[in-house]
Amino acid sequence: MADRREFLKAVGVTALAAAMPAVRAEQHMTMRPIPGTSESLSAVGLGNSQAFRDGDEDTSRRLLNAYFERGGRYVDCSGDGALLVGRLARELGFGGDAFLGAYFSAERVDESRRAARALLEATGKRILDLMHTYPEDGVPHWDNLRRLKDEGLTRYIGLARHRPEFYDMMIGVMRTGTLDFLQVNLSPLETEAEERILPMALDAGVAVTINRPFINGEYFAIVRDKTLPEWAAEFDCRSWAQFSLKYVLSHPAVTSVLTETANPRHVVDNLGAGSGRLPDEKTRVRMRELIRSFA
Repeated sequence: MADRREFLKAVGVTALAAAMPAVRAEQHMTMRPIPGTSESLSAVGLGNSQAFRDGDEDTSRRLLNAYFERGGRYVDCSGDGALLVGRLARELGFGGDAFLGAYFSAERVDESRRAARALLEATGKRILDLMHTYPEDGVPHWDNLRRLKDEGLTRYIGLARHRPEFYDMMIGVMRTGTLDFLQVNLSPLETEAEERILPMALDAGVAVTINRPFINGEYFAIVRDKTLPEWAAEFDCRSWAQFSLKYVLSHPAVTSVLTETANPRHVVDNLGAGSGRLPDEKTRVRMRELIRSFA
């Protein structure tokens, strides 16, 4: 994301990179429970990086190492990128700690079985963590995804989308009581999920992962040249990236927020949002109003 690269350069990314070795000792990544289980995920996840999708092994290795070394656990990945992530996590010695959320087709179930087995081979695991799909594919063929879970290929199944027009489809599956994970978009500028779908997920005991906390980089263009308010220190926020991430994480329905980057230095900044205090509801309103005034 060019906007973020320019932004971090302006505020001193060299100093941030120099601080990377110290972060591990000081930072205590918050772990959040997967509803209805004894298992937890890191509050800050790693989204489906362009490095994974491009098959950039060197960048992916550095990215994953920086993330796992600092307490990260959840990685969102797809296709051949998932195979790369699974293999590298294993080679780096974090295979047992890595929780992979990978994408599969619910309609093309035989193809998904083969892809799942390939990913199992890459990770060295006996069962996948999370198989999810898009609602336009998953909802009409939801029974197929449930069958893959019943067959023991995965522990969890879910739906993922960032457009509100799919929320009604997702809500319909939530009502069946068979949805384990829901992935939707949320940021101080994209709040419809808070009103329409997150309260139901909280009541239904569905794990929620969040995409687009930076609106695909648009957020950094909005806050560029803006000074982080002094009151951000009240919830241990040290950067504009953490400002949006802490807004997301302060919602009680959220299990993990996905941060998509191909730059290990950004990982350090993002993971900072997973520790320390979070804003209360009054502060969340103030945060929304501030970012909207910039936009």
